[in-house]
Amino acid sequence: MSTLPQGRLLSRNFAFLMAGHSLQALGFTSMLLLPLYLDHLGASRAEIGSILACAGISGLLARPLIGWSLDRIGRKTTLYGGTVCLVFGVALCGAVRELGLLVYAAQLLVGVGTGTLFTGYFALAADIIPPSRRTEGLAVFGISGLLPLALNPVVKELGFAPAELRGLFPVVALLIASSAVCLLPVREPKSAAGPAVSMAGTLRALAQRPLWPVWLATVAFSSLVAVFMAFATVTAETRGLERPAAIWFSYAAGAVCVRLLGARLPARFGPSNVVAPALGCYAGAALLAATGWTDADFLLAGLLAGVGHGYAFPVLSGQVVTRSPQALRGTALASFTAIWALTKLAVTPVFGAVADLWGDPAMFALIALLTSLGLGLWLVLEHRFGHNARRGAEEEHDVLVEEIVQPLSGGNALVEEAVRRSASRPPGGGSSGRTTDRPRA
Repeated sequence: MSTLPQGRLLSRNFAFLMAGHSLQALGFTSMLLLPLYLDHLGASRAEIGSILACAGISGLLARPLIGWSLDRIGRKTTLYGGTVCLVFGVALCGAVRELGLLVYAAQLLVGVGTGTLFTGYFALAADIIPPSRRTEGLAVFGISGLLPLALNPVVKELGFAPAELRGLFPVVALLIASSAVCLLPVREPKSAAGPAVSMAGTLRALAQRPLWPVWLATVAFSSLVAVFMAFATVTAETRGLERPAAIWFSYAAGAVCVRLLGARLPARFGPSNVVAPALGCYAGAALLAATGWTDADFLLAGLLAGVGHGYAFPVLSGQVVTRSPQALRGTALASFTAIWALTKLAVTPVFGAVADLWGDPAMFALIALLTSLGLGLWLVLEHRFGHNARRGAEEEHDVLVEEIVQPLSGGNALVEEAVRRSASRPPGGGSSGRTTDRPRA
């Protein structure tokens, strides 16, 4: 059991960044209501999955550019561009009156916008948060992205019928636009953007073995989230529940509570020791959605899923930051969020088709089973490579520093030394001491 981390977490930058993140997150959470509107327009489960997957396509294709922009141009400039895309995409959803090209075009813009903001806000948060409290800080920061989930049950309680949801999207677009105001006072650390690194060095850094279990766990987790968020509300509505969107209230409540009351738990027991229980909670939520027929069943499913999300996301994103060179933080987080886009692209249409063929229970049960199998493989990889995380990041960082030094120094020894000192920060921004979060046997 590790000691509790030290360092100031709350700051002016952190508060403004959380406010902006909360407003832009309305774009993502409002898309959870889109399946209800599409269902009203007569879309099948497979069509809903295909439409939502368009956002995954555009977000995935944009990830290399997003990562490059975050590392080379800067976090805030990239965030402003993503905000513009998301505002126009959500506003276009309000113009959709029938199934057609317009809803697909809107989702393409939403995908680029959410992909940019998803990556950029967490990259900037990781820069601001003290390295010794990174997992805890990302957990607290993530609350600002989960609170907007309460929008969905509130909308239903206000009496919005599925046919009326179209009028909500332009209002949400205006709120998203206001998030740019919150970014203005945020000071971007000078170290956020750095010298260019070769493509070979980038790929080698992202393919190092300590990251293998993180990528695998991210695939399993993001697949669960994609299926649950795309189909849980529609399934509850199909089964005749009075308040199907209330599931997102319990989802947000579960995630927020564990982050407020148990944010330091990963630091106490080691982040990797929290991954399996977190994903297990989410898989349990999927099984409840498969078998539940009452409001209580789906509220409990939302609570379990929220608890799983509340721990899994900050732990996995924190491990991506810690196990990657600091010079490639934006690109590493872009890769992390690209996995989310890729699984949404691949998983939602496939599991939508499964639901059309064999029903919603089979769909949720199948994703829970596949998650369990993925966790078994993750445990093997984490035990084998996870304890080498710090050493692998340090060695890869040293190689990247040399790749940066030579082109910038031009052979001048004094310039070379200055560049090396500037680039040679410890991986993840922390101290040089070695730590381990290897899961307990």
